[in-house]
Amino acid sequence: MRLELSFSLKYPKLPVDNKCIWISFLKNCLSKSGDGRFYNQYFEGTPNKDYTFSIVLPGPKFQENIIIFEKNSLKMMFSADDRKKTGLIFFQAFLQAKGKVFPLPDGNAMKLEKIIQIPEKLITSDRVLFRTTVGGGFVIRSHNKETNKDRFYSFRDEGFSEQMKEVLKYQAVNAGFKEEDGEKIEFEPIRCRKVLVKQYGILVDCTCGVFELHGNSELLQYFYQAGFGSKHSMGYGMLDVLSEA
Repeated sequence: MRLELSFSLKYPKLPVDNKCIWISFLKNCLSKSGDGRFYNQYFEGTPNKDYTFSIVLPGPKFQENIIIFEKNSLKMMFSADDRKKTGLIFFQAFLQAKGKVFPLPDGNAMKLEKIIQIPEKLITSDRVLFRTTVGGGFVIRSHNKETNKDRFYSFRDEGFSEQMKEVLKYQAVNAGFKEEDGEKIEFEPIRCRKVLVKQYGILVDCTCGVFELHGNSELLQYFYQAGFGSKHSMGYGMLDVLSEA
């Protein structure tokens, strides 16, 4: 399921470091929907999450710690794999949140005004041209358990291809696919660039733009619906399909 959520804001601004706002919003929606019975399914411990989102701001201008935009509005693009009815669960939660004020930092606030379901593509080819959704980019991360530190790779970094295979293999297995399906994914950058996103006080290397993926068509469909790469449930890795070979 693919949704477009439209919000109004008290003031046309957000902190640069705003990922925590959207995670809090999603948690709030699920905690108040259906007596909160689905909350633990997505936010208790570290479950595999099969959704992604991207935030679209109108004419954003970035200052040191604040983003100022042209209108008192913004959009959240939300996508989910529906094998576990995740899209339906969140859609119902969003409906209950519609029209309610959600507080933001610095005296700001937002209100969900409109929810639109967007048609999805059905991927049938093993070669697809993707573009990262406006406002987003994908992340490839390695985590050192001994130091408890993360390293983030963009598409031109040394070790990117090797770490991408590890990330996609892990994501594929957790989604019920074969390990080899993740290992066999091939990535070809077409028009990509590196961007830095501030999250919880650190800068995260992301890759944005147009690229081609070659692999199992069902796994490509999953990446399209649930998000591609590391931290996809935190607002990274949402993709649009441009064409199929």
